[in-house]
Amino acid sequence: MVMKNPDMKLDERNHLSLTRATVRPGSANLLPKAFTLDSLLPEWRNTKAYVYAAPLMGADFIEMKLDIGQDGGSRERVENPYENFLYVIRGAAEFTLSGKKYEMEKENYCWLPPGVDFEIQNGNAANAEVLWVRKRYQETKHFPVPGMIVGSVRDIEPIHSIAEEEQQCLPFEANPGFDMAMNMLTFFPGVTFPFTEAHVFEHGGYFLDGRGNFWINGENYEVHEDDFCYMAPYAPHYVVAYGPEPLRYLLYKPVNRDFDL
Repeated sequence: MVMKNPDMKLDERNHLSLTRATVRPGSANLLPKAFTLDSLLPEWRNTKAYVYAAPLMGADFIEMKLDIGQDGGSRERVENPYENFLYVIRGAAEFTLSGKKYEMEKENYCWLPPGVDFEIQNGNAANAEVLWVRKRYQETKHFPVPGMIVGSVRDIEPIHSIAEEEQQCLPFEANPGFDMAMNMLTFFPGVTFPFTEAHVFEHGGYFLDGRGNFWINGENYEVHEDDFCYMAPYAPHYVVAYGPEPLRYLLYKPVNRDFDL
């Protein structure tokens, strides 16, 4: 969709101490794009990592964006004991998943069970931006660990939900072997939750398109493309889209598991 009013895009680069970013331990966290510093990871070449959520802030998962330049990518196979979800925000790159190569472009994603290795290489002139979510998989004796998934959001039929449209990247409702969900939520202008949510599981939300208002734990935040929001367990929240285009974001949440004492 072409923006009807492109000047509505937010530019925060020179706002200094005037920022929408806040951190409320045990409550909520919002990180606008202009105020998230990049990190360099020795396992990746010509790649900037923007870490949005990590155990250091109370999250039980890690979510980051990899900004991979030309000829950049992983220096070797990435092997870890976690489950990994990777989504291409912009650009394109070659993914090698358990030895098989895939050409991945914008809106493509993959979910990898624990122990499945991967590599990412960008041979293009344009940067590739990849959202990377990982967490420790919680096994259950009642269902096996699901197999690898490679797909595209473009191929997912939307279902009606309180977000008006929801695209489930992982079939967590049909297969309780999944202990995480990655859902693309689309709010059309003027659409909001019919109620304020508060629940036991945490959220990580990466905003891809549009603009709107996120109310979290009594505070309002204006959200835009490339913002990230962390919602701690039981933090009350709701969202409304402003327009002129739909507000769309990719939402992480843990699912299908009991809780430890």
